[in-house]
Amino acid sequence: MIELVVSTGIMLMITMMVLVNHAAFGGNVLVGALAYDVGLSIRQAQVFGLSVREFGVGTGTFDIGYGVHFDIDNASSYEIFADVNKSKTFDTVDGAEEVFTMGQGFSIARICGTTVASIERCSNVDTISTLDITFIRPDPDAVIRIDGDAATLYQSARIVVQSPHGREREVTVESTGQISISQTQI
Repeated sequence: MIELVVSTGIMLMITMMVLVNHAAFGGNVLVGALAYDVGLSIRQAQVFGLSVREFGVGTGTFDIGYGVHFDIDNASSYEIFADVNKSKTFDTVDGAEEVFTMGQGFSIARICGTTVASIERCSNVDTISTLDITFIRPDPDAVIRIDGDAATLYQSARIVVQSPHGREREVTVESTGQISISQTQI
């Protein structure tokens, strides 16, 4: 009888430990999946910008760029946009192709840009509110703009996504068009 009670207690403790760690594991997996979704959205804008994609059915407009717009003031969503006026940044003239909404408390924790002089500006330190990554055919390079500033050249951008429990993963976009996702939690 004593052996049965001890064995049951050990099994109960192991089960409790597994259940507690399961929630943390699930949070890591979901924030990783969100980071990959953001990366795939940027890749989709890159493909749209480099391919011959007609803007609007039957318009005959093929020579526009496409980009992704992040606004830290609306941290639960981001959008792919058509750069109709070729400003290389999102504005009221441009059309939103697709809006992505993050649910269940997931959000964009911060957006950052690194200048060609290797100075990083982030929304949690500087007064940055928007990040635009635009692709215009035939150039596969990304045009990175923070707050619509065309004067500053950026060599990379980082988008940090966060789970409701504070777990973070980052998406990095180089000006060469390379998109990478951090493999570990930051």
